[in-house]
Amino acid sequence: MAGKIRVSIVDDSLFVRKAVQKILESDPRLEVVGNASSGEELLENLDRWNPDVVTLDLSMPGMGGLPTLDRILEWKAIPVVILSTQSSRDAPITIEALYRGAVDFIDKQQYSLVDFGALRAVLIGKILQFASGIKPRIEPVVQLAGAPGVVLDEASIVSGPAPDRKFDIVVIGASAGGPPALERILEGLKEQIPVPIAIVQHMPVGFIKALVERLSAKFPFSICEAENDKELMPNTVYFAPSGFHLRLEQKDDQVKTILTKQPENAQHRPSVDIMFSSAASVYRDRALAVLLTGMGVDGAQGMLELKKAGSHTIAQSERSSVIYGMPRAAVEIGAVRESVDLSALGSRLKHLLQNS
Repeated sequence: MAGKIRVSIVDDSLFVRKAVQKILESDPRLEVVGNASSGEELLENLDRWNPDVVTLDLSMPGMGGLPTLDRILEWKAIPVVILSTQSSRDAPITIEALYRGAVDFIDKQQYSLVDFGALRAVLIGKILQFASGIKPRIEPVVQLAGAPGVVLDEASIVSGPAPDRKFDIVVIGASAGGPPALERILEGLKEQIPVPIAIVQHMPVGFIKALVERLSAKFPFSICEAENDKELMPNTVYFAPSGFHLRLEQKDDQVKTILTKQPENAQHRPSVDIMFSSAASVYRDRALAVLLTGMGVDGAQGMLELKKAGSHTIAQSERSSVIYGMPRAAVEIGAVRESVDLSALGSRLKHLLQNS
């Protein structure tokens, strides 16, 4: 993007607006082109301010955050980063914002607006990553890793030859852009899942519960937060709880979910790498692993372990990812067997699981 990235701030708190503006203006690549105390004020000035990115509070008087988000995206498909307050009341609203098109969110209560260091790094990092805008909708295809010219459409996926092996688990890692991507995949799997699915989705404490509740209301199979020392069951989706790593461990003839805070120095907790690595140890070549959209590199090394163990590894394609960070990292180290557009991922997994 040529020139500075133009950012507008929307928050009903004057203190928060000034604090966020100070944070953003400390980076020479960013320009704050306006701040608004309400959705109505932003919408009145959108054409004049013409932002590339908007930071948006959801709990505001007047029209509120969700209708404001809808109106922004009707105006132009630009990245909207939610500045949320974690609470049992606000978490479902934040999840809804992600489904309506917000690219990511930051929990304001996780950071101090007096000590700008951590918040500055996260907020500016996200804005710079998202500044290239939202990718257009695309047709479903599979791109085979290592074979740039080979493209299979969705019909080829479901009508092609049966997979040559039985899989016993699906493990999925996701970050920014993950919640709607996960729902899209589950829709493609339809009513029955013959194996357990274990998921690490990067989210602050309190938000995974809201995501699980939303998905549970939509699908007939069981969706839950993983509990410690519980046997993995088919037709069940397990989310790693925020603040805990999820390991899969073999205990006699059962595979169980183990929750732990160790290692505490991991960049993310839960960590995709830690779950993937444990799946490689337990399942060897009987795991299906998927790495979805997200910032950073979490999951790449764990996926490489899975591939070396013989498991089937899939990355979300670059053109269908909100942020092609985690999938790119896995592709670059040779951990990915194939890259698949989000719109075809559910069908691809269903096809691979047909013998399971």
